[in-house]
Amino acid sequence: MNGKEGGHRSRGIAGWLSIISISMVMFFSQAVAQLPEFHSDRIGISAGMGVNYHTVKDIVDRINGNSITVQRVSNFKSGVEFFGAVTIPLSPDWVMKIEYSYLLASYTQSTNFGPAEFSYHVHMPTLLGQYILHEAETYNLKLGAGAGYHLASYSEKYSTVDATFTGSGIGTVLELEANTALGEHLFAHLGTQMRWDFIGELTSGAGKTPGNLATTFNFFSAGVRIGMSYYF
Repeated sequence: MNGKEGGHRSRGIAGWLSIISISMVMFFSQAVAQLPEFHSDRIGISAGMGVNYHTVKDIVDRINGNSITVQRVSNFKSGVEFFGAVTIPLSPDWVMKIEYSYLLASYTQSTNFGPAEFSYHVHMPTLLGQYILHEAETYNLKLGAGAGYHLASYSEKYSTVDATFTGSGIGTVLELEANTALGEHLFAHLGTQMRWDFIGELTSGAGKTPGNLATTFNFFSAGVRIGMSYYF
């Protein structure tokens, strides 16, 4: 796929994610518009999974520039993300959220030496502040932002090569979260996020870099989530 096609695809992904986010807000806002508002002081926990579209430029460039690969990969890659979080109310309008997310993705490429696999995973603990946009008896909508110190691991396996490299750095997130009641305590959790991670240079345990070239794990991502929340 050439750069122009990759750009069209990236803009298409961003457009669909924007439509999903706006639709969520409009749907739930209309659904609870007539309900009396109240402010909850309940601690909550949530967990679930989602689909994450992200671009890690240095990794994409490394795979596409590797002489053993016979295919090019696109700039954006889909990955699976798992998450768990605890929310603690700070005031009628603000909530503190402590979250752990785990992102994983991989590429399987054909080579002259057989299949090659390039994979990575990222541990993303994050502290967020959430502003309660709306809260009613059966629904809440929150806008949040935060940051954390994230850890990435990148592996490549082909022919006689089996190497793993790690890096760490600051990650930031902007999110929109909605919870709609299934019962007094149990809620369905929906969300969308955008992330900007600034993970530094990847190195092996011996201090080597992939292919002896400086390779960072800086990335941008956008994704949607679904899960369950429980408010005590």
